[in-house]
Amino acid sequence: MYAKLCNIEILPTYIKEVTAGDVLTVQGLVTNPLDWQYFYDKIESLRKGEKTNFTVVTVEGDRLEGRGNIVEFEKWSNHGQYSFKIKVEVKHQKSLTERRTRSPVKKSAIKEKTSVLAPQAISMEAPTIDTKGVTAFEELLKNSLSMDMTT
Repeated sequence: MYAKLCNIEILPTYIKEVTAGDVLTVQGLVTNPLDWQYFYDKIESLRKGEKTNFTVVTVEGDRLEGRGNIVEFEKWSNHGQYSFKIKVEVKHQKSLTERRTRSPVKKSAIKEKTSVLAPQAISMEAPTIDTKGVTAFEELLKNSLSMDMTT
């Protein structure tokens, strides 16, 4: 899961809840005070009614991109845990799941591949081995082993 909105990049470790519909709501939970300072500065710069782009990737891998206006944002702390919520009224959204789907495979291409793998097409003859190459390799190996032993 991943979200980017209002120039704030929110990684899965910080995301507590994401809801999408007419209003996109992203709620985050931060336990590290140094990380909280980053989010606090970004949230302080937001203004109601401001236009923003957003990108959300769900757990399933679906991607949602769009733009909208900031409706509401909140930030609060509770005993060392810091949290924030940003709501965006969606004006335009585009789901990019169509890019992930594969084009349908043609049946004729599958038939051609299976006919190549038919048993009658495979040759059952034993391969021939060149004995000159094998003896040359054995001689080369003997010489290299004898050189290693002398040193």
